[in-house]
Amino acid sequence: MGVDMIPIERPRISRRAVLAGLGAGVAALGLFRPFAAGAAVPAGNRTVYLTSYRDMNAGEGARYGMAGMADDGTVLFRIPLPGRGHAVMPHPTRPLAVVFQRRPGRWLVPIDLTTGQAGRVAMVPDDRRTTGHGLFSADGRTLFAVEDDVPGEAGVIAVYDTAAESTDDWKRIGTLPTHGIGPHEAILVNGGSVLAVGNGGVLTHPDTGRAKLNLDEMDASLTFVEVAGGRLVDKLRLPEEHSNLGIRHLAALPDGSVAFGTQDEHPVGMLQPLMGSARPGGPVTLYQTPDDVLARLDGYIGSVAVNADGTVVAGSSPRGGLTGLWDAATGAFLGSRPLPDGCGLATHGNGFILTGGFGGVVTMDRGGAAEMERTTAAYGWDNHLMAATVPMPLTRSAG
Repeated sequence: MGVDMIPIERPRISRRAVLAGLGAGVAALGLFRPFAAGAAVPAGNRTVYLTSYRDMNAGEGARYGMAGMADDGTVLFRIPLPGRGHAVMPHPTRPLAVVFQRRPGRWLVPIDLTTGQAGRVAMVPDDRRTTGHGLFSADGRTLFAVEDDVPGEAGVIAVYDTAAESTDDWKRIGTLPTHGIGPHEAILVNGGSVLAVGNGGVLTHPDTGRAKLNLDEMDASLTFVEVAGGRLVDKLRLPEEHSNLGIRHLAALPDGSVAFGTQDEHPVGMLQPLMGSARPGGPVTLYQTPDDVLARLDGYIGSVAVNADGTVVAGSSPRGGLTGLWDAATGAFLGSRPLPDGCGLATHGNGFILTGGFGGVVTMDRGGAAEMERTTAAYGWDNHLMAATVPMPLTRSAG
């Protein structure tokens, strides 16, 4: 397969221009400053869970941001964003993170987790839309951002050179093909040499927002793409009877396979498995789930995570307010944990931490038993949650 590495100069658009272009309801540049949202912040580095949020006290006007919380749900800091963020990806070696705009998005924002300052907002080219996800290479010198090539009706991975110390000097240097349509999340496998991409199979267009344009011909796939050049290693599809399910969210398993969650894009009036796993060259394994749980999951998995020892896979359904747990080796159903609008998932101990759109935060063991439950009603947590090591306290900015 040929290489699609087209040098593209990074757009040099100021944050002010971006904010002006985003229209009504967008925060002014001056809002990019951090502030403590709780009491005293402990000194020293600590694990913080990063997530996008909606300010639930904003009334009719929407306000969005990115927050870092402790594992007891205490909000340690928050940073306003120019619009609704989706996934937040921490840098693997530096106290940085990148927030990706929810699809169909136009921007991504680097955040300095030492100062809480946002870096230069990077706009994607006019004919591209972010899907809300991206990731760093293991050494942090490259950022991959998942995008839709709108006129090409194809998925691409934008490649950014992030070796420079200043995020203002990061450069967009090319793209890789996802070899599918409607991509959503990507992760690294095979020691970081291969990108696994969940291609939802559904076409959208900026003129019609999130409307699904090809449901009768949707083509979901899980593709494995070489980082060095974009060669397609393998392309897996679900069995024909489940071709209405879009593969969207992923998590890496210790044995080199990938756990995935699906969404029922074109309901056919039957309960279908929503979770599974696969590896290049191998069969697709669909996880076993009781019918009453499948009914509760409501055809929608919004996030997937694996616990610390790699033995349990969690898949959350905000629509159903339920998170399921499966044995990573056998696909057997292990249990579930309810949380209204629960979707954000990350590893916590050998279990998980789960956040919800109504401010709920739950830590649970590998069997789903709650260890801590709390509601922070001022925050509507977005769909994804990522752990990061953050120096504390932040250096407060003026104002």
